[in-house]
Amino acid sequence: MGFTAIVTDSTAGLKPEYAVRHQVTIIPLYVKMGDKVMREGIELDADTFYQELPHTNPLPTTSQPSVGDFTSVYEEAIRRGATSIISIHLSAGISGTINSATLAAQPLGVPVEIIDTRSAMAAHYLITQACVSALENGASFEEAVTKTRLVCDTQRTIFIPETLEYLYKGGRIGGAAALMGSLLQMKPLLVFKDGKIDALERVRSLNRAYARMVEVMAEWMGTTEPMRVMVMQAQREENAAQVMELVRSKLNVAIGEMQLVTPVIGAHTGPGTVGICCCPVSACGSAVD
Repeated sequence: MGFTAIVTDSTAGLKPEYAVRHQVTIIPLYVKMGDKVMREGIELDADTFYQELPHTNPLPTTSQPSVGDFTSVYEEAIRRGATSIISIHLSAGISGTINSATLAAQPLGVPVEIIDTRSAMAAHYLITQACVSALENGASFEEAVTKTRLVCDTQRTIFIPETLEYLYKGGRIGGAAALMGSLLQMKPLLVFKDGKIDALERVRSLNRAYARMVEVMAEWMGTTEPMRVMVMQAQREENAAQVMELVRSKLNVAIGEMQLVTPVIGAHTGPGTVGICCCPVSACGSAVD
């Protein structure tokens, strides 16, 4: 009997054991540090990346999986009996991953739905888990696609980098480029707008920025509906814990989780980044195993 295969990429930050348990194939992106090119989550883990990042000059660069990488993964899924594939990836506005996936999917002869999360990090994680949950609860291919896209549309993400240097030098700064040169000690609240990184507003102190980030999220999501909340951090566990406390004081947090920003994303946002992703439990479900 055929099945729908799920493919995602390493920037979602799914744990390997979760992927194995739920038969999710993770295709890695690449990080170049010095003269070494490494696959995220295979040759390069997050702890090693952040240890080496301050000593890496020039700054690390990243690249998407090739069309051939995707072709191999898709063809292997079909060999295992997949009659359809859902492939979920970080925003096309900041990466060519979606393009590689789309090109690889064209000649396969089975339905392949390429889902652009139009976001990254925790949102990507929640979107992928929602797809897994839908299929494991008996959804058809079409129903799972609809459920997955609902989470893409429903989740909201805000993040605060300690510096815009990494986003600027990596070319991922998008509309937030307007803040360069005028920030001084200001801290930017960044969001995804049409799949690209844009500036929401800027705040003078880091603590105030954290508080404002939570206030904005509460304005967007409301304070009564049960939420699944993920706080993302890059070497700022204490700050992330502080933000989670703020979130719990403002929103109805049914499930709260922490996520370490993966190397590919961290290469562009830099150490010190903290962010929030929220999604109503009614949309994204409660799977966390």
